[in-house]
Amino acid sequence: MLKIRDLIRILGIAVLLPVLGNAQEMHGYVHSNYAGITGSLINPATMLTSKLYLDINTLGLQVNVDNNTVYLAKDEYKFSRFLSGNPEFPKHTDEISGDQREYYDYYNSDLKQLFTQVRVMGPSAMFATGNQAFGLSTAYRVLASAQKVPFDVAKFAIEGLDYYPQQRINFINNVDFRVGSMAFAEISGSYSRILMRYNREFLAAGITVKGLFSTGGAYGYGDNVDYMIPNSDTIVAYNVNGSFGVSLPVNYGNNDILLPDMLFTGKGFGIDVGFVYQKMIRGHSTKAYSAYCEIPYQPYYFRVGLSLLDVGRIKYKKNPLWIEMEDASARWENVRGYDYNSLNDLFRTLSYEFSGDSLQLLRNSAFSIALPTALSLQIDNRITSKFYANLAIVQPLVLNDATIVRPSQLAITPRFETDYFELAMPFIIYNYKYPRLGLSARFHKIVVGTDKLGGFFGMKDFTGLDFYVMVKLQFFRGNCRNFNKKFGCGNLEYKQQY
Repeated sequence: MLKIRDLIRILGIAVLLPVLGNAQEMHGYVHSNYAGITGSLINPATMLTSKLYLDINTLGLQVNVDNNTVYLAKDEYKFSRFLSGNPEFPKHTDEISGDQREYYDYYNSDLKQLFTQVRVMGPSAMFATGNQAFGLSTAYRVLASAQKVPFDVAKFAIEGLDYYPQQRINFINNVDFRVGSMAFAEISGSYSRILMRYNREFLAAGITVKGLFSTGGAYGYGDNVDYMIPNSDTIVAYNVNGSFGVSLPVNYGNNDILLPDMLFTGKGFGIDVGFVYQKMIRGHSTKAYSAYCEIPYQPYYFRVGLSLLDVGRIKYKKNPLWIEMEDASARWENVRGYDYNSLNDLFRTLSYEFSGDSLQLLRNSAFSIALPTALSLQIDNRITSKFYANLAIVQPLVLNDATIVRPSQLAITPRFETDYFELAMPFIIYNYKYPRLGLSARFHKIVVGTDKLGGFFGMKDFTGLDFYVMVKLQFFRGNCRNFNKKFGCGNLEYKQQY
């Protein structure tokens, strides 16, 4: 059985360490003229501005793990250790707790902004006609975030209540802070259409509609948390407002896994909406083509995109368990002596300590967790026919208390691109504060990249990794290959270099 001290530390690390990440948007590739269906992740309207009329993504993986709370010291970190079957890093003795540990932590007064994402990209494709484009995508996403977590809460979550430098201090946190995580399968349909094409003016709009099927979710939020830890055995809560809950394929009474009977505990819906304006180099052509593959690519001087991403939520109706506190208070003594056999034990104990009734604060009705909604601006400038520079801003929008929160980002990405080779180097300001450099390359059918190059070389303290890889089949506009043997390409425009 777990004692409360161990449970607090396990829960704290389980919540914080997986979410000690910052979302990256694959800035080295999503803005490319060869991004195809992948470009719809930042703006669904870009399917019509692509140099591809057909793009097939066979498989892909995106992983982001980074944080501003714990780290491995740069002189102790080696990326090669991750490639071993059982990676081990040098340990040191913590001066306060005396524990042996591999990591250090940034113990300062900064609010902790945390996010991570793992996206397994399944078979996906887009197809562009003259004035329309269609896309279909599949993916499995794991998301987790923590926003504006007070430093004292984060420290107790990592260290446990034994961290005596924070004992006997009355912490009053009036900020709204949130944590959340969910895993879900995603099936998306995308559509883009030209709204206006006159002379050298071009305007297109796009939408992606997502069906979401979640295998589990959890959330927590708090505001006006006024508390003190007088010693390692006592929690004094003067005022607590907040809620947290779970919906998992688990029997909360005996911890049995309820798979495959309860594969999905929640379902939901999401959309992306985007617009793209381009100032073209040449005027619009009215020439008719006998096949979509014949339609040539039209180059631009500059492109401006605006998009609203991940608007929606997942509603958890199966196996929900949550607790809500409003102006709650408690003096919880003998904390270290509590043992738990299940989540039911934990939730009922919390309800009892904060209300005097083990069931009064519990809720079994459905709850929803919002997606990481964001507003994004993209500006792409053509320098030459092969060199481009992109500016992208991603600004999170918090629309619900129970939500995954995307981090803010500003990225400047120069890139060199040809049909079969591309290189990009994004410079990113994460949360408008932390700089990092990325690198992305496309070699014909293979795309590899990272938005955090330093994580591989130990140039700074190691706070996480970011990488992505995709395998694609791409078919260029104005080049019919063998698809139109009878009529040929019908034009020679695709041979021109812009």
